[in-house]
Amino acid sequence: MSIVIIGSGNWGTTLAGLVNPQQKVRLWCESMAFVEPARKALRSVAGADRASTVVEVAFSSPLSSDDVILLAVPSSRVTAVAERIREHVEPPYPAIVTGSKGLERATFRTMSQVIAAVLPEATIAVLSGPTIAKEIAAGRPAKLVLGCEDVHVLLKLAGVLGSERLHLDMTRDKVDLELCAAMKGVFAIGSGVIAGRKLGCNYMGLLLTYGLKEIRDLARFLGISSVHVLGVAGLGDLVATCFSPDSRNYRLGELLATGVSLQKALAEVHMVVEGAMTATAVSEMAALRLPVPLFAAIARIVEHPSEAAFAHFEKTLLDYPGGG
Repeated sequence: MSIVIIGSGNWGTTLAGLVNPQQKVRLWCESMAFVEPARKALRSVAGADRASTVVEVAFSSPLSSDDVILLAVPSSRVTAVAERIREHVEPPYPAIVTGSKGLERATFRTMSQVIAAVLPEATIAVLSGPTIAKEIAAGRPAKLVLGCEDVHVLLKLAGVLGSERLHLDMTRDKVDLELCAAMKGVFAIGSGVIAGRKLGCNYMGLLLTYGLKEIRDLARFLGISSVHVLGVAGLGDLVATCFSPDSRNYRLGELLATGVSLQKALAEVHMVVEGAMTATAVSEMAALRLPVPLFAAIARIVEHPSEAAFAHFEKTLLDYPGGG
């Protein structure tokens, strides 16, 4: 039995040092070109210097039903990875835990739903919460939420993954966790815009207030419990990503606000920014007559960064209806 982390990027290597040190870890890279960089990255990750960690090309060694797959790839790659699992593994599949955040734009599906569409027989869980990788890689502890509908599997996964540094709350509402995680990334872009334009803490207070309101309103429409909106995977993740300059969503917004083009900003961040894709997906929900002016304002900045878009964002915050 081993924990197989698919994805050797920033989050994948960080997870390799965070999960239970009693478990064997296999860190899977997309190709041989990423193996040595992943090994080098692990040297600077607290807890990743365990002898049982193997870095290898994805699917170069077999998967068994006793393994646990921990998915740490960009949301745009989740379907492709699920298809490769289907090609290489016969049911029963290993339990799959997705740490990938975001929504599929064309369908509004979460990542667990994307996986389930390809692997309907698989048991899928979700890991979500405040995850600033740089802090965790430096050795700081983290508290996340693990979600799975199957209580037996949920308890097993908590035992396999949890460690002295990885503290886990548990829930059966996995899709709720994913939707909260996807939505908060949009407002982290907005917080970066506020920082880049030097608008100050008062504007940040408005962003968090009205951002949380729109998350709550969308959650109500989508049937998400307010427990999660105000919990670790909702408000907790929102605050962490909106205040951390190490958040890639925050950094993207900051770069855009200082006049960097979207293409150059994405290249400079060096990581896939899930919030950029989610912004447009969620703002399209306005067609359902849902009041999401702040989502829409941030989506406008992502799609067409301009002085007019930034001015509209600031005006949206100042003229937001409803008082309170």
